[in-house]
Amino acid sequence: MRPRRRAAPRRKSGELWAVIYIDLMTQIMAFFVIVWATDLGEKKTATPQVASGMGMGIGDQSVRMVDLPGDVLFSSGKALLGAEGRTVIDALFGDEESGVLSFDQGGLATRKLVIHGHTDDLGPKEENFLLGYQRAWAVYQQLRTHSPEVPGHVVLCTHADNTPTRAVPRSSAAAEPGLTLTAEEREVVRAARAKNRRITIEDLVVAAPKEPQ
Repeated sequence: MRPRRRAAPRRKSGELWAVIYIDLMTQIMAFFVIVWATDLGEKKTATPQVASGMGMGIGDQSVRMVDLPGDVLFSSGKALLGAEGRTVIDALFGDEESGVLSFDQGGLATRKLVIHGHTDDLGPKEENFLLGYQRAWAVYQQLRTHSPEVPGHVVLCTHADNTPTRAVPRSSAAAEPGLTLTAEEREVVRAARAKNRRITIEDLVVAAPKEPQ
């Protein structure tokens, strides 16, 4: 009689979800690094065009932007960059060979990283402006651990909830206090707010100022 093979222990659904989520975030971060490094190489070769006013972008500026989901970087309503958020930033900017934090443009242009902090529409506007700035500051603090050049090439910007990527639906329950949201409506609102809580990192190349004649 052949011995029975013992079945491998099944993962709990929560553990399996966590493994899938971590694997997905790793792939996303690897993709960002590849795209950013490729774009950086293209911008370096195009720098003379930017300096002569022929580069792509608004006027003499060439722009690349990457959105990082705020729920990965921060807890809701918080500005403290957690361990997972630090891992994401380190994956994007920790590889010196990628050139992501190389600001040398050959003297023909100036390269800046603009860190934009965004919030959802919950809470007073004034507090959201402060929260957006604090989140941008937290990302900057982690960035500067990877290059001594960062402090001279970073701009911080807060948007509060003024530039959402997804509109938060206004249901009939919002207009009539006696009504409550359905489960489906709550999920739509939750997803929209999660999308709007984010950090945007803008890679900006500006033509060097002309010397006075």
